[in-house]
Amino acid sequence: MTTQHLLLMRHAKSSWHHEGLTDHERPLNDRGRRAARDIGGVLRAKGLVPDIVWSSDSARTRETFARTFADTNIEPRWHSSFYHASANQVLYVCAEQGEPDGILMLLGHNPGWEDLLFHFSGLSRRMPTGACAIFRRTRTKTDWLERESWRLVELLLPRDFERRT
Repeated sequence: MTTQHLLLMRHAKSSWHHEGLTDHERPLNDRGRRAARDIGGVLRAKGLVPDIVWSSDSARTRETFARTFADTNIEPRWHSSFYHASANQVLYVCAEQGEPDGILMLLGHNPGWEDLLFHFSGLSRRMPTGACAIFRRTRTKTDWLERESWRLVELLLPRDFERRT
């Protein structure tokens, strides 16, 4: 079996109201918590709960994961090298890990995640906090990290799913 879907998600909106915390330690704000929950609901409805998650180890990516997939048994692999990583750094780590079986989610930070979106799709698009790009594998005879292997199916933006309460 090969990876048939790739989910590329940027952490949800973080809080700047915690004096004394480093950037790496910043938690999500209320809007970010809601966005992570909402994106998780959309992914579940689409049948796209990841089997494997490779994520930055920052507090905001950990909390994004926890709120997005609170009701799952997924055990993410935390990568300190994903913290503010370039697209090339992430691709290097992915190549080192090898192609996983199942749905893979990469969870991290800009600007690397917008660059990864471009790498896999060829499209220059903004990737705001909480956004999740869904890719489907189109070619299994190519290297799994090559652009030609993937097609962007949808870019989920939290603002499109905000609950008005």
